[in-house]
Amino acid sequence: MIGLGALLAMSGLAGAQAPAPIRPDALPAISMDQARRIAADNGMMRVDDIKLDNGVWDVDGRDGTGAEMELKVRATDGTVIKVERERPASAAVRP
Repeated sequence: MIGLGALLAMSGLAGAQAPAPIRPDALPAISMDQARRIAADNGMMRVDDIKLDNGVWDVDGRDGTGAEMELKVRATDGTVIKVERERPASAAVRP
């Protein structure tokens, strides 16, 4: 008769661990939709990409003139950390 330890070792379950539960403090207080609204409040008319990275929503898109924008929003409280705009090609200075 095979012991329980040998049976678990053979089945590959001996070192298996249950996934760690999600801690409530690890979840962002600001949702993706809220981050989109914050971006819109800061002039972003179209969102091209949005992702959560190390507790910061990184929102890429365009403003009303078509200029590329990047906005970083702290996911814990909605603070805007960075707003960066690039001039559209139509706004380039011509000689």
